Amino acid sequence: MKYEEIENNNNDYFIEQINSKDKENVVKGLLGLALYGSGFEFIQDTLVKFSKNEDENIRGIAILGFGHIARLYGKIDKDVVIPIVQNGLKKTKAKLLKDNQPQP
Repeated sequence: MKYEEIENNNNDYFIEQINSKDKENVVKGLLGLALYGSGFEFIQDTLVKFSKNEDENIRGIAILGFGHIARLYGKIDKDVVIPIVQNGLKKTKAKLLKDNQPQP
């Protein structure tokens, strides 16, 4: 993936991207929804759903989105989001440790 500026658009546009099943579009849709979408609960719920995705890039972008909505809305459901972020950090740490093991 390469850096591209996320276009300011509406929820319908971002949901269409998310539902496309194309990984790059899903990532762009999640970022766009977090940055420019409307409806805190809707955005947070969507990010929660995608924070459980099997693809690590999609999961990571969903987790990043929590930071964006917390900054933009001045709130976040800590009881829901903090465990997701902590779990994401554990998975990242485990992957880093595994990837840095000497190969026989």
